[in-house]
Amino acid sequence: MMSGGRFNYMDSSLMDEIFGYSEKPRDVFEDMEISQLVWDVLELIHDFDWYASGDSGEDDWLKAKARFRKKWFETVRKDRLKKIIDEKVEQTRQELYKTIGVKVDAGGDGS
Repeated sequence: MMSGGRFNYMDSSLMDEIFGYSEKPRDVFEDMEISQLVWDVLELIHDFDWYASGDSGEDDWLKAKARFRKKWFETVRKDRLKKIIDEKVEQTRQELYKTIGVKVDAGGDGS
């Protein structure tokens, strides 16, 4: 049975308050790197919340910490920023193609 977590779902409430009911981070801080960091911190708090309350196991918590550490402490910042830029450029390309009625798959050239 789920208890509501140690923090009584406050981490989820804060996530919803900041990002809306989104399934992925949005650029709410007008800086995608900061937006992603806040998103990832809130997800890490959520994972700890459930671990500390007994709703998930230690293995889940250790995996969550490892994912966070890898992304924010081990990945070269330049590589992380390049990924953010590439994703934003592709998103803009898709929006503009849609505007002019060109159908392409993600990563396509619109030809």
